[in-house]
Amino acid sequence: MNSSREAPSLDAPPAWDREVDLLVIGAGCGGLSAALFGRLARLETLLCEKTSQVGGTTASSGGIVWAPGSLHATAAGIRDPKESVQTYLSGEFGKFYDAELTDAFLEAAPRAIEVLERLTDVHFGLVPWPDYHPDRAGGSPKGRTLESSRFDGRRLGAHFSKVRPPLPALMLFGGLQVDKRKVDDFLNPFRSPRTLWRVLRTFLRYGLDRLRFPRGTELGAGNALVAALLHSLIARGGDVWLEAPLLQLVREGDRVTGAIVSVDGHRKAVRARRGVVLATGGFPNSLPLRQELSADCPHEFTFGFEANVGEGITAARAVGADLDRHVDSSGYWQPCSSLPQPDGTRRGVLYGYLDRGRPGVVAIDKSGKRFVNESNSYHDVGLALIRAGAGRGNRFYFVCDRAFVWHHGLGMIRPFRVSLARYERMGYITLADSIPELARKIDVDAEGLTDTIRRHNEYAHTGSDLEFGKGSTAYNRLFGHARAQPNPNLAPIVKPPFVALRIFPGTLGTAVGLRANGHAQVLDRQGMPLAGLYACGNDMASMMRGCYPAGGITLGPAIAFAYRAVMHAASTGE
Repeated sequence: MNSSREAPSLDAPPAWDREVDLLVIGAGCGGLSAALFGRLARLETLLCEKTSQVGGTTASSGGIVWAPGSLHATAAGIRDPKESVQTYLSGEFGKFYDAELTDAFLEAAPRAIEVLERLTDVHFGLVPWPDYHPDRAGGSPKGRTLESSRFDGRRLGAHFSKVRPPLPALMLFGGLQVDKRKVDDFLNPFRSPRTLWRVLRTFLRYGLDRLRFPRGTELGAGNALVAALLHSLIARGGDVWLEAPLLQLVREGDRVTGAIVSVDGHRKAVRARRGVVLATGGFPNSLPLRQELSADCPHEFTFGFEANVGEGITAARAVGADLDRHVDSSGYWQPCSSLPQPDGTRRGVLYGYLDRGRPGVVAIDKSGKRFVNESNSYHDVGLALIRAGAGRGNRFYFVCDRAFVWHHGLGMIRPFRVSLARYERMGYITLADSIPELARKIDVDAEGLTDTIRRHNEYAHTGSDLEFGKGSTAYNRLFGHARAQPNPNLAPIVKPPFVALRIFPGTLGTAVGLRANGHAQVLDRQGMPLAGLYACGNDMASMMRGCYPAGGITLGPAIAFAYRAVMHAASTGE
């Protein structure tokens, strides 16, 4: 049988239409970072993006980056030895731990962040968030998580239209971006004169923006990160081709020498003297690849960017690249709901940070029993859905009361809604005046649900969740509320009407990807580097091994391995 080293290669090189040092395919966080690092290394760089805008999934993300040992942590006086992080990740990953990739990430992440901070317009701030399992050995209550700083989109001028907007659910009035900081102000505008002024200023700025731009230009979260990366790249002479999808990689002998992309319907052969970096975002929206590579995690909904269908992975496999499936989970998960559509289909609804895990809600299966700590991370809850039988006959719901929905919202329902009748008519939620009636309406075991609510209300009274330990970790308590005592994550479910919302697992992105080494070089089936070919972001198999130890564990490695790829490519000759 032929080895991957004997994968198809060209008998003769194509007639090159363009030659550059570094060719980057895909313009999410990983691709934009790689192109920017390429320009900082004084490489002639071309970034090709298949759609008409840059940003991909990152544009709608929270812009959170996990980067232990950053200069921001050091400046805050936080001492976080590398050995502590290794201990934490080893416990998280278990048998899937990869020492080479872990060490490469821990070495590169703080360096890459410092390069961006000092040499570009991409800036971050330290977020006082704990790791997602801070009680584990090596876990930290703070110091490893960064948040992208806000960015003024007006600085991009005519290029602002090239930045993909966030999901519509993350914007108000058709274009005002809402991130966590703004939501806090909008929900409590009269908390202080300063808060009221920020709210009024936001609306004034948005009104002025709409006179010149298609949406608001006061950017936060992942949209700010994308805009800052694009602005920095353009300012440093980076070349960007939009609507230029990858058709195939070009391999000559043992080296990938370039790629063929489509531009205005014409094939363009681009030679990459130093290397090609694949950053096309994984395969969350490719049903064939999901069936092949994620069959053990059946799911209907994904919140990865719709254009992410695995072109980079597919093209690399065609020239002999290997896949890395040695992961705990094939993707990164989020509980979601679904909204029935007029044509009989359903649209997945992404959860915000307002409801899941707040005091006064339980997650149940068709037996009426809880199956997870609701205040654990979105990945933990989503993965628990899959492992409890989602897609294999089991059904799951969030159950709460009217007081919970009033204060926290539920799924697509925002807080302080006077009536929930419209959402019930839409088929989005189920309402009932008693728990047994609710159980009957959603066809779950009434005795089981009644017992679950009784137990939960007892836990709210005593402050101790004897089944899942809700509220016992620093991460859980991020979602607590001062009104709930003695445990900020537990409140009784007592005020009718009682509410049930069916939930499903949805993927945020994929973890299976191209096998790579610590330099982000793509490997063949013998474990040898395919010279000239690199991967980062979700095209590269996740160094987090399908686990989710903290917020920002996709963007952090995307930036770190983009840096590793470019530094390696810059150090090699043609």
